[in-house]
Amino acid sequence: MVEDFALNSVCASQIYAEKERDNIINRMRNYNRLKAGFTLVELLVVISIITLLMGILMPVLGRAREAARSTICMGNVRRISMAGYIYSIEGDGDFPPYRMRRVKPTDPDGYVNEYGRKNPRWQWFFDHGIGPVINPSPHVESINKKGYFDDDDTLIMTNDYFMCPSFKHGRIDQRDIRNGSYGYNYQYLGNPRLTEDGIHFQNFPVYLTKIRRPSETVIIADSRGGGIPHGKHSYTLDPPKIARSKRASQFGYTDIGPVIAQQHSPAEARHSGKANVSFVDGHAEHVSLQDLGYVLDSDGNVIADHPNGSNRLWSGTGQNE
Repeated sequence: MVEDFALNSVCASQIYAEKERDNIINRMRNYNRLKAGFTLVELLVVISIITLLMGILMPVLGRAREAARSTICMGNVRRISMAGYIYSIEGDGDFPPYRMRRVKPTDPDGYVNEYGRKNPRWQWFFDHGIGPVINPSPHVESINKKGYFDDDDTLIMTNDYFMCPSFKHGRIDQRDIRNGSYGYNYQYLGNPRLTEDGIHFQNFPVYLTKIRRPSETVIIADSRGGGIPHGKHSYTLDPPKIARSKRASQFGYTDIGPVIAQQHSPAEARHSGKANVSFVDGHAEHVSLQDLGYVLDSDGNVIADHPNGSNRLWSGTGQNE
């Protein structure tokens, strides 16, 4: 009996020792495998998984980034439109002109605003609560010397409320006050171009009381930067058709060429196929170009002054006039 017990103990010890040896060998093999790195097959599998995940995540992240940019832009157009509304109710009740060259049609050129800016564009009037579009402080010397500063001194906007983070147009600097992110519905709200007789404004001043559909009247929107296929000077945001009922005779930019499409600066649908648009009553929406009344060609470009275009959301009356 004692001999059998001793024999069993020896066998158990040998079995335990063999298991421990096998465990040590397996650990050494695993260590060597880890030390050697991934095999080619394992590496290809890992790369494939990472590529698949990136393919899934990148569009999601891209949409999230664009949604964030669009939200910032929406806040900008809403603030700017509210500044314009405050200008109207605190002033004479009229909307600002797209560019003030003269107070009366017969006045000589040379209107200068309170900041010292000569012939200011509409952005200068939309300063209530958001500040001037260009910081006038660096131009004090020019103001002291000439009594004003103008395009020869600077065209570069410094106020970030006028910057859309999604605006990208090659060589166009979105801080250029003429070709930046946002445009103004000037043909219906403030067009101080002269009529052919030279003694009347085409459509200025326009009073807030004349806007019968403020919630359906564009005031500010994403505008296309200068360059082909449309005209320069995106600060003059053009409706689908020329506002002939308001004595308008042309679109915003006429020096680029004789083709009307080159003179037209429409809204731009740069936020997932829609434009950020604010209305006279202060609210803002994402709106497609078609819903804004534009007619598009097969390439998605706006057809300027197309007979099927509609100025209903631009006219202030809710009518296509």
